[in-house]
Amino acid sequence: MSIVIGATTTVSFPYGDCVVSVNWGYNPNVQRLYCLGSWDVFDTIQKPTETLNVTIYAPGSPISVTPTGACANASPRITASVSPTVCGEAVAGVSGDWYLTSYGFSKDDPVGPGQETWSMTKWVAGGDTPAPTYVIRGISEGQASNVNGVINSGVVFTGETVEATTGSVSAGSVGRAYVTTIGQVISVGGGTNTPGETGTGSVSIPYTPLWL
Repeated sequence: MSIVIGATTTVSFPYGDCVVSVNWGYNPNVQRLYCLGSWDVFDTIQKPTETLNVTIYAPGSPISVTPTGACANASPRITASVSPTVCGEAVAGVSGDWYLTSYGFSKDDPVGPGQETWSMTKWVAGGDTPAPTYVIRGISEGQASNVNGVINSGVVFTGETVEATTGSVSAGSVGRAYVTTIGQVISVGGGTNTPGETGTGSVSIPYTPLWL
C-alpha cells in the first residue's frame, strides 16, 4: 500500500476550476472461457479499461453527450490526467482522452457549494486485445431536480420528459422533497452554486467499443 498526499497531487481537468477528489484505476476485465467436461480454462480474453473519476465544486463547464451519428469515436472526449504524490510503493497516475460515462450533481446545503462528479473511462490495449477501432456513444438518460420548473443541476434534456417526486425525512430532523425531471440528456455540466438553492442530478452515458 502507498500513501497519496493530496496537497501535492496534481489533477488536470478542463471542465472545472477546483478539484475536490479524484479516483483512478486500471481493470484488465478478464473473461475466462471454459468447455463442457473440463474445469481447465480453454482461453482467456481481456478487454482492459482505465477509469478516472473527478469531483469538482460547481459550476463545471457544459459538455455535449449527444449520440454518435457516424462510424467514428464519440466526441468530444475529455483530456485529463492525475499525477499522484505517493509515499511507499510507486503508483502511476493516468492521462489521456476520456469518455464521460456518468455525471452526478449534489447540493445539499443551501449556503454551501454544489459538487459535480464526472466519471470517465478509456478502453486500452492489453493481453492479445488491441484498443478498439471506434468507441461510439449511445443515448444518454438521466434525472435532475428542478426549482419552480427550472433545471438547476447542470443537466440539459431534449424531447419528451416526465416528472416524478421524491422526498425523505427522519425523526428529529428536517427533510427535503424534490420534483424530478426524467428524460433523454444532450448536455451535462454547470450545476447551480446559487445561495438558497439545493438540487440533485444523475446521468448515465452508454458506450459501445467496436473492434473492426
